[in-house]
Amino acid sequence: MARALAFLFLLALLASRPAGANPVELNVRPKICTLAATDEHCETTVRAHWRAARDESLCLVIVGRPEVKRCWENFAEGSYQVELTFAEDLTVELRDPSLERVMASAAITIIREALQLRRKRRQPWNILY
Repeated sequence: MARALAFLFLLALLASRPAGANPVELNVRPKICTLAATDEHCETTVRAHWRAARDESLCLVIVGRPEVKRCWENFAEGSYQVELTFAEDLTVELRDPSLERVMASAAITIIREALQLRRKRRQPWNILY
């Protein structure tokens, strides 16, 4: 009887765990790239660091950039940095070695600065402006 109760308790504990609970944490810097009104591309060093509760075999990829791929075999954490130039938002993903399942994901958002027209302020008695 005690074993059955322990089994039911363990089953209830596992069922109460959120379905989307992710044991892998991914941090990407920068999170935002701000472009001036005259800039077309963001040029920056993208730094990614991940950590897992236990050893994992994972690959870090950037969606739409097949040339950027770094894999680790049986590690609990890893870091990677790469110089990139991009004009649209980037999505960085940690995937299983077969690249089928996404374990963690983070985005780098581009914010374009709007061109602001400002009227020059001047003193009414200043005739030089």
